[in-house]
Amino acid sequence: MKLFTPGPIAMDPETITIGGMQSQYFRTPEFSQIMLECNRMFKIVLDAPDDARMIFLTASGTAAMEATVMNLFTPKDKILVVNGGTFGKRFEQICEIHQIPNEVIRLKWDEQFKLEMLASYENAGITGMLINMCETSTGQLYPMEAISNFCKKNHIYLVVDAISSFLCDPFSMKKSGASAVIISSQKGLALQPGMSFIAVSKDAFDERCIKINPKTLYFRFTDYYPEILRGQTEYTPAIGIINQLEDKLERVLIDGVQTYINHCNDLAQYFRNCLVQFTSLNYVDYPLSNCVTPVFCKRNNAKRIVTTLRDKYDIYVVPAAKELSDSTFRVAHMSRQLTKHDIDELVNRLRTINEEAV
Repeated sequence: MKLFTPGPIAMDPETITIGGMQSQYFRTPEFSQIMLECNRMFKIVLDAPDDARMIFLTASGTAAMEATVMNLFTPKDKILVVNGGTFGKRFEQICEIHQIPNEVIRLKWDEQFKLEMLASYENAGITGMLINMCETSTGQLYPMEAISNFCKKNHIYLVVDAISSFLCDPFSMKKSGASAVIISSQKGLALQPGMSFIAVSKDAFDERCIKINPKTLYFRFTDYYPEILRGQTEYTPAIGIINQLEDKLERVLIDGVQTYINHCNDLAQYFRNCLVQFTSLNYVDYPLSNCVTPVFCKRNNAKRIVTTLRDKYDIYVVPAAKELSDSTFRVAHMSRQLTKHDIDELVNRLRTINEEAV
């Protein structure tokens, strides 16, 4: 099985081995030491401030998105959301559910985000901005430096969903000045699905999380942070994933974050260059994340390509959502286990499927 999917992605052999081990009891000094090490290493890999508050949440990335909004914002705020696809829409939905007033920059699936779209929101009473660094459904990579500058200038709390872009695209929490950064276990980290991690700046935690009283038991950040200081979580964590995380973060620090980014970039550029040989397949020409390439099918045969790759060749790519499912599929490049040889195989299978369709 070859996974060109944006999560879960192909895991490292070391991670698979750890995942098959018996989970230990976690209310012990030994497990606390593992948690404290994960907390320390995560801040280094994310280039987060030393005083950032890490939240280890046994829940999906969407739960982390909602939890972050609940802990940082209230109906008294005014939020700016970039909705460029499925996951931008998810932030918009979260605001609506929690009755948080919001303004939305809504993009068409093939429309590039441009800085002038922010102009009307200068000095407009915006208190928070929610953005997916990479909109996974379209592959678009947003200009985080410019967005960061906009938020700093307008004293806006910036929340960055880096779930897909983490370890795939360059990012520094320090440089961005982000108030919160959200990451999930099954993407760039290549762990089992089931955990999410939120880094919250000290200012945002003190000014927002401590003062806001969200109506929730499980997602209250002020309950989680005192626990991490002693190497624990408020509720039972996904112990096996924590064990995998400790090992993976150690290896990331040894290899270097840039090594992971370079590998992802090399695979993405190689695949996109291979697409040039096809007359019926191409990709949208806007800034793309290294993590995924959206492939546009001029013959509207995306569903057939996805199912044929899966059923005939045991190769998994990802269909686009709903209205784009006939015209577009996505190929992810996140895993360190993927090689250019794997991409050659995928391209050859795509060629065969296309020739059969003529």
